[in-house]
Amino acid sequence: MDSIFSLKQVLKLCSITLRSLPHRVVASFVAIFSIACVTAVLLSVLTLINGMSKTMEQSGLDNTLLVMRAGSISELQSVLFPMEVNIMLNHPKALRDEQDRPIYSSEMFVNAETQLPGSEEILSLALRGVSAGAANMRPDFKIEQGSYFQSGLRQVVIGQAIARKHPQLGVGDTIKLGGSQWQIAGIFSDNLSVFESEIWADLSTVQNDYQRGNSIQSVRIAFADDVDIAQLQQQWDADPRLNVRVITEALFFAQQSENVTRLMRWLGIPLALVMALGAIVAAINTMYSAIASRSTEIAVQKAMGFAPIPIASSVVFESILLALIGGVLGVLPLYLGLNDMTTATNNAANLSQIMFNFTISADLVGQALGIAVVIGLVGGILPAIHAVRIPVTHALRSA
Repeated sequence: MDSIFSLKQVLKLCSITLRSLPHRVVASFVAIFSIACVTAVLLSVLTLINGMSKTMEQSGLDNTLLVMRAGSISELQSVLFPMEVNIMLNHPKALRDEQDRPIYSSEMFVNAETQLPGSEEILSLALRGVSAGAANMRPDFKIEQGSYFQSGLRQVVIGQAIARKHPQLGVGDTIKLGGSQWQIAGIFSDNLSVFESEIWADLSTVQNDYQRGNSIQSVRIAFADDVDIAQLQQQWDADPRLNVRVITEALFFAQQSENVTRLMRWLGIPLALVMALGAIVAAINTMYSAIASRSTEIAVQKAMGFAPIPIASSVVFESILLALIGGVLGVLPLYLGLNDMTTATNNAANLSQIMFNFTISADLVGQALGIAVVIGLVGGILPAIHAVRIPVTHALRSA
């Protein structure tokens, strides 16, 4: 019976707090604003990390092997030659098409600087020279507008993410890459993968324009599902003609994702935590001020027989409610103004831009609001203890 009575008191006091809260919202502005800023920063960091991770996760296949020069951690650092590629393609586990040709793609990655029409900013975009089998190595590859580039011509297809981020680039337009003008033949999609942040062109044309001879930087080879990668690496390590690193495409992009998002976590999360501490202090000060202005009211509640726990609960409830208001105010501008926007960041592995969708999901909003609730909870505990310790006679005398 006591617990039921106590619960009724909690609900009654919380109801009173809820009805009187609008009169104290203006006085609580500092705490609400602080929590709104924390929520906005935290949600931004979580969304950036989530968007980057999803883009990388959707970029690789488990049965596609990516081969680079031994010791390379990115394609930009690698160099391979046709003789090495031919040796690897003759492996018995390498898959072949109906004409008994190996299924592979030789590729060259270039960090290409360009200046877009109507802009003075110099952008660093990823230019990938690909051989004829590149599209076949990506089952989700699809031309959305225009057509695929023609071999031997200075034509490119641009990823859908680039087209969204830079709408001035369309089919039929030209873009200057290196010292040459290239015509945009089409726009492609690839299941929101990292390849949508790239520009693709004919491998031999890119090699000639950038004076790379017949060298490439990576080769993607389709292998049977039962291939033992560790054993394959040992076989090729034992071959004096080869000096290569073998990794599944899926694992390669998972490692790239970890490297890119680590910096975001190191910079963004500590900043959010420092701001959260400031918000907690603001919440504590706000609740102490609220208790000082309500000391007579609290004394009356005690005189009427309200127990300490219900009184403390009402104070914590008000603190959490203010935090939720701040959290919602922090979420709404981001959701209404930035949700599903295509954003870009520099990929430290290849020094070019990688683009992804800034998608604010319900799960991320829940996490951000959860942190706001925690801030409100922590910020309300000390004032709640103070409220139940106020002597009734002292509070009434002060009135």
